[in-house]
Amino acid sequence: MKTARHNSILDYIPSSPKSTSVKKLKVTLSQNGLELSHRMLQRDLQSLYEQGCFGLEKDTRSKPYGWSINAQWRGGSAKIMSSEVAEHYLLLEQLLPQSVPSDVKRSVHTKAEQALKRFNGHVPDWLATLPKSSLKVNIDTHLVAQIEHAIKHKRAVSAELYRVLYDEAHWLKFAELSFYNLVEQGGVLMAQFMVGQLHDKCYQMPVYRIRNVHILQKTRREPSAEQLKSLRSAINKGMKQETIELIVKVPNHSAVNQGFIELGELIDKQQIDDKNVLLTYQTIDTEQLTDELFKCAHWIEVAKPEKLRQRIISKLKAATTNYL
Repeated sequence: MKTARHNSILDYIPSSPKSTSVKKLKVTLSQNGLELSHRMLQRDLQSLYEQGCFGLEKDTRSKPYGWSINAQWRGGSAKIMSSEVAEHYLLLEQLLPQSVPSDVKRSVHTKAEQALKRFNGHVPDWLATLPKSSLKVNIDTHLVAQIEHAIKHKRAVSAELYRVLYDEAHWLKFAELSFYNLVEQGGVLMAQFMVGQLHDKCYQMPVYRIRNVHILQKTRREPSAEQLKSLRSAINKGMKQETIELIVKVPNHSAVNQGFIELGELIDKQQIDDKNVLLTYQTIDTEQLTDELFKCAHWIEVAKPEKLRQRIISKLKAATTNYL
């Protein structure tokens, strides 16, 4: 998601001699649907500036610093793409791995189409002769084919699913699963399924967290309309929540610090002392996140945002009351 975020930031920075501050840019981005913290925006701008390939300029003569895009980089107008920028977008489209989210692909493809017009439909010679990207998507095509076969022929399967239990990651064996759909969500291939014969809920999980699928000589379960509605509601509910900057204090040896439990996009990591680390995430505020943090409240401390911290405290007080 960084590519899409950086692309949006660059789009709203004016061409020199005009400039904008971090505070003003944050407001502009918010008005156009992109909520970023002041701290994250500062880091993104500095990162783009240090890369030196986006025409980004920083005026440090006074504070707050002024940010602008070199006018020549944009051909003297924000609506006209320079040849340098055009070449960058055409190259980026060639090197873009298939595993990136679909909205990022669309954004880059749109820019690449504009770039092609800059060259009157003819790709520069050095780009035309560039070898195809060696980047490969780590997708187990055999696994996907097995799941598709099971769905098509309505067969139950056995498989192992990647789960985190009691702060430790495990591959757990399930004797019977009923896959009924494969969908793409945010550029990730997801499998939808039911567990066993008695469990009523439908689940959704990334395909890369599934392995050792064996097709059984048994007809799969079919989810009811109500069960499908419940799954869609859970998915949509999670997608509609607001983006937050989550800061947590965790032990060095914890599953979170080791990367087995992901609380969002890790954007900062600071060692506090010999035993603890402070992690900062860009994430979505959902009930599932609150439940995950509450389950681990005996070793995870939520530092920010304050409203989420207070939510955990309220749950802890309610739990304490039950055991007094």
